Amino acid sequence: MIGAAAGTAKRWQAGDTLPQAIVRTARDWAGREAQRFLLAAPLFMIAGIALWLFLPRDPPALAGPALLAAGIAGWWIGSRRDRQRLRLACRMAAFVMLGFTLIDLRSASVAAPVLTRETPPVTVEGVLEEIEKRDSGRRYTVRVERIAAFAPERTPKRVRITWRGRPTSAEPGDRVRLRAVLSPPPPPALPGGYDYARQLWFEGIGGVGYSYTGARVIEEAARPGLGARIERLREAVADRVQRLSGETAGGLAAALVTGKRERVPEEIVERLRDTGLAHLLAISGLHMGLVCGFLFFGLRWLLVRSEWLALEYPIKKWAAAGALLGGAGYLVLSGAPISAQRAFVMAAITFTAILFDRRALSLRNVALAALVVLFIRPEAAVSAGFQMSFMAVTILVAAFEAWERRGSGAAAGATGAGRTGRFFGGLFMTSLLAGIATAPFAAYHFGRVATWGLPANMAVMPLVTVIVMPAAVLGLLLMPLGLDGPLWWIVGRGLEILLAVTGWFEDLPHAVQLVPQPPFLAFLLVIGSLLVLCLSAAPWRLAGLLLLPLAALMAQSAVPPDAFIGREARQVGVRTPTGEGLRLSLLSRRRDRFSAEVWMRTLGIDPVIRDQPKFGECDAPACSAVLPDGGRLAVAQSPEAAAQACREAQVVVYAGWAPEALAGSCDALLLTAETIARGGPALLTRGRLVTSAQGRGCRPWTRCGQAAP
Repeated sequence: MIGAAAGTAKRWQAGDTLPQAIVRTARDWAGREAQRFLLAAPLFMIAGIALWLFLPRDPPALAGPALLAAGIAGWWIGSRRDRQRLRLACRMAAFVMLGFTLIDLRSASVAAPVLTRETPPVTVEGVLEEIEKRDSGRRYTVRVERIAAFAPERTPKRVRITWRGRPTSAEPGDRVRLRAVLSPPPPPALPGGYDYARQLWFEGIGGVGYSYTGARVIEEAARPGLGARIERLREAVADRVQRLSGETAGGLAAALVTGKRERVPEEIVERLRDTGLAHLLAISGLHMGLVCGFLFFGLRWLLVRSEWLALEYPIKKWAAAGALLGGAGYLVLSGAPISAQRAFVMAAITFTAILFDRRALSLRNVALAALVVLFIRPEAAVSAGFQMSFMAVTILVAAFEAWERRGSGAAAGATGAGRTGRFFGGLFMTSLLAGIATAPFAAYHFGRVATWGLPANMAVMPLVTVIVMPAAVLGLLLMPLGLDGPLWWIVGRGLEILLAVTGWFEDLPHAVQLVPQPPFLAFLLVIGSLLVLCLSAAPWRLAGLLLLPLAALMAQSAVPPDAFIGREARQVGVRTPTGEGLRLSLLSRRRDRFSAEVWMRTLGIDPVIRDQPKFGECDAPACSAVLPDGGRLAVAQSPEAAAQACREAQVVVYAGWAPEALAGSCDALLLTAETIARGGPALLTRGRLVTSAQGRGCRPWTRCGQAAP
């Protein structure tokens, strides 16, 4: 900024007026930014995707392509006539509409019937696509062929069914039959919350439920398809890794290798989450980077053993090609979740750059990777995994480029102690920057920040980097020969040490800071600040720091919800300040526990239901609790109790269909089964009611207008 002020002063002294000098300086800066447009292109695509997702209704079929064509035409006209502003504006609009069009096409390509209400027990027949093995049972994903009493046009394409009994002999690719109760995909637990139904829509899953019988094979797959063969391979590899790695760490080892996160016990998941190491459970840049990096440097080390090969052939490119193939195999083995897709695209661009003698690590490559992932899976833009992984990579690469520009690279002749110091220094900076990048997302999406995340990562990542992942890669390579047993033993012992270290950090005081969910605008300001600092080339990037105090002020002044009403009014919660801190008074400690836990995280309360008070006053037909503003919320179980509550409370929740006389004579804010069924879960803030339906609109996954008594 000092240099920019000096440049403006020189222009002023050269004869320009002060406004002219400022305008010319700003134009120079804008010219620098225009040359880096590719870095911001994914952000414009994400804006278009978000615009489509949050529309109240589906747009007309040709709206996206028409606006995209208009943006491209304007871009072309601006380029031909050398109209810089027109070209820039139309280029931005074109990428926005590209994202809009891609998500529209993606939604149309996965469109399938969705259940509108819970079914009685029905017989489901179809092809078993995936089995998730859990301690409590199995979860099946079935490609449906027939559901008893369902017309073909109303039959979902896929369903996801949980079975809590003994395992059956069914394998992916088999035709199976289940007796199950199916329900529509659930809406968010509160307005603006995570929309599980939307995620399932893009996965082609139109119903979820539980089975009475487990998956019974009616026809074994004689020649399983490619997808079924891959899934059987993943299960076989996961079983072998889990068995050979040991009882304590076997599930975690299987998750690291195959992405089968359901095999990890819940207490281990909580431990990793509380110590900032939950990223180990997602096949992401860390895993893909370690696998591809180990293969690249290992192959190069082997090839350089031959002086003839090293002098006569491009062994670096051979090693890059081998690492690229190995990364592709690891992507398939992991099941190709979105985080793994992002990591592989980034690795593919990096190694392809080596093949063509280009720079391997750059913000341009990060942007290209983001564009590729958004082109393939545009719905990933609103997922926490996509946001956290790309933000972490962006900050790390931006810091690497800044470090390189300052000429602070490692000296070629450094001693062993110097190289060790740089390794741990790089690990410290990587962990610190990754923690800064992911903390806003952890606070917004999960309501928690790991206090000891940085030292915990510093303590265990050398173990993962140097021992666990290299041993896992060698184990996979030797598995076809049956020589992998000792390597999985090493992986298991390494992960046991990791769990012991994380357990020590978890037991430290204040290991986890629970934070109320910040306002969405404050969250966007923090993300915008980080992106401006990383992506902007002009000195005004430092202005991004000014957004942070504004975001903090907005978060501090945010008003938390006073009350929450769940689906079908089965659960109700009221924010209750107590001498021990904030609590959530619950209508029931047994019903709809998932929603209650989500509400507590939103308020920054430890989601332990048994520690929350129940409603203050309850008798047979009604319960009531005092709202933070002094008013009263009552939950009635009968029309008579609801009529009485309408005279005494400010808010009345009646879990039934209200008679017309009651609906017309109630002076309180009345919420009935009908209004809750149509509006979805709701929250009350200072007398203002907000429902999930208001934010979700009438989209294919919302089932709007389909509720009935």
